[in-house]
Amino acid sequence: MAASGRKYKIGEASALLGLPITTLRSWEKAFPMLAPTKTRGGHREYSEGDLAFLARIIDLLKHEGRTVPSVRNILEKRPPLLDAPTVEGLLLEVRKGLSILSENDVEVE
Repeated sequence: MAASGRKYKIGEASALLGLPITTLRSWEKAFPMLAPTKTRGGHREYSEGDLAFLARIIDLLKHEGRTVPSVRNILEKRPPLLDAPTVEGLLLEVRKGLSILSENDVEVE
């Protein structure tokens, strides 16, 4: 399944995540690793990876009851989320490698 690579305006991201626009803007300051691209006109564009990152923040804050500094600390220690096209590319490379190994009768555990 190919990923769309679609970009979402701040209002769309707000609606999808159930967050006020002001919260999204303030989280950009609280979480420096959240950096949506901006158009020439200065409008934010959130990628699917950005939305996944924001969903993780919501989960940690609202469902796990953590504080913003605690969430920032957790997320700074983790590798950044990969977007769907990157993950699909990595999976394709792994599948190719496994296929080559299989063709050469190499056992993979």
